[in-house]
Amino acid sequence: METNYTINSIFHIAKADFLQRIRSYYFLITLAVCVFIIYSFVPAIDAGYRIVSLGNYRGFYNSAWIGSMVAMCVPFFTLLGFYVINNAVKRDIDTGVGQIIATTRINRIQYLSGKLLSNFAVLLLMLTIIAFMTVVMFLLRGETSKLELGKLLLPLFILTVPAMFILASLALFFDSIKILSRGGINIAYFFLWIFIVSSALWSPYTDVFGVNTCLNEITKSVSASHPDWNGQSGTGILISGSQASCKVFIWEGMKWTPGIFLQRIFWMCAAFSLVLLVSLQFNSFDTVETKAKRRRTWWFMKGQTVLPEHDIAPMRIRYRDLPVAKARFSFIKLSVAELRLMLKGRAMLWLLLTAGLWIASVFTPLNIAYKYFLPLLWFLQTLILSTLGSRELANRCNEYIFSAASPLQRQLPATFSAAVILMLTLAIPVLLRVFFSGNFYGVYAILTGALFIPAFAIASGILTGGSKLFEVTFTVIVYGILNGVPFFDFTGAIKESHETGIAHYLLAITILLVILAFTGRKYQIRNAA
Repeated sequence: METNYTINSIFHIAKADFLQRIRSYYFLITLAVCVFIIYSFVPAIDAGYRIVSLGNYRGFYNSAWIGSMVAMCVPFFTLLGFYVINNAVKRDIDTGVGQIIATTRINRIQYLSGKLLSNFAVLLLMLTIIAFMTVVMFLLRGETSKLELGKLLLPLFILTVPAMFILASLALFFDSIKILSRGGINIAYFFLWIFIVSSALWSPYTDVFGVNTCLNEITKSVSASHPDWNGQSGTGILISGSQASCKVFIWEGMKWTPGIFLQRIFWMCAAFSLVLLVSLQFNSFDTVETKAKRRRTWWFMKGQTVLPEHDIAPMRIRYRDLPVAKARFSFIKLSVAELRLMLKGRAMLWLLLTAGLWIASVFTPLNIAYKYFLPLLWFLQTLILSTLGSRELANRCNEYIFSAASPLQRQLPATFSAAVILMLTLAIPVLLRVFFSGNFYGVYAILTGALFIPAFAIASGILTGGSKLFEVTFTVIVYGILNGVPFFDFTGAIKESHETGIAHYLLAITILLVILAFTGRKYQIRNAA
């Protein structure tokens, strides 16, 4: 009887969470992105880029090659999938469902097992769409009419299904710990993902997601069958000329050895052990302990606080004794209040890092301060900026804010102004040094960046109702800048971005984002009325 209750509890938790996820617009958008990824990552032979490069050779587009190419796209799926499923527990906390579950017989293992199965089921549904698109891409791009479903889909299922289970476990692990905030988790996973994908290049034993399993077998095969191969290989979005002039290599498919299966099983067990580990400290939504910890004070702050007599409110207050209310409005005061609200309660570590980078940008060489320290300074404000467009809904005070006098003409511009002031204050050392160096385009680019980042944060928060889109996208943008990608450069520090005038495009995008932000907020105000 107890066994049946346990199985039913896990099943219904998984089912309810799964249905809630797949009925959202975000999931439909994710499926559309998956379709786009598969279409783009099986490029035509004459396309100007490659996903799998073999130097002076190219793979013949048969079932085995296309299936292996799609399987080697697993890093992109593990990045996209994480941000789809990483809020299962925290959503129950926000909606109050967790407190209801805590009153039932469901224990922490049953609850987390249900959430793990739900995460895995959502990812498997994504994988089903990916498998369908793989068959479609064979029909579109294949150089032969012979369809071999085994060779086409086996790499996808044998390598990607374990990767999805690992991802489901990692997402649940991050979602259940209390150390990091939600925004911190979104940022931390991106850098963990980079580390995992990079570590796959060190050794097959550190290949958590199975990124290089197919590539290693392909390189061994092409090296053995074609002595004139130049030894170059790689995966990713590799810009190159047409592959039509390359020699053709015919790939017959993977040889599935027991070692490959054992490696996948090992990493799946390691990921599941993280779920078991986090279950030991999972408090089943018991917030009493958390609130008690927050109420603890240091020894010198203990003691009962007594209000002085003159602070005690009178027992009766007459209306005619109250001062006459005067309608006054100061945009400057409102902007200052918004700025104080943004900075209130920030951690000491954030303050020390921000102050350290700000001081370092004064004394370090200009090229280092401009290219590295300024983007990092602005990146440290990610968790502050990401909530600006959605904090009213997240804190359930949108009815109060939107019912105030002229929220669209006053409160939203004040929020935007406060964020811009923060960005410009942090950029002052670099901005002045760039100005006195005579780089006026750089000044223009920095000012544009100081407008673009708040506009992007506020617009994405209003349009999506959350902070995840800005946190993830802005992290990717800053990472691209630090690695010299000119397309992402919002400071004008990279030479190629100066030559192509990226700042002009960013200014146009900023104007569009501001329009979208005001339009979205106007829609929110109308619905709240």
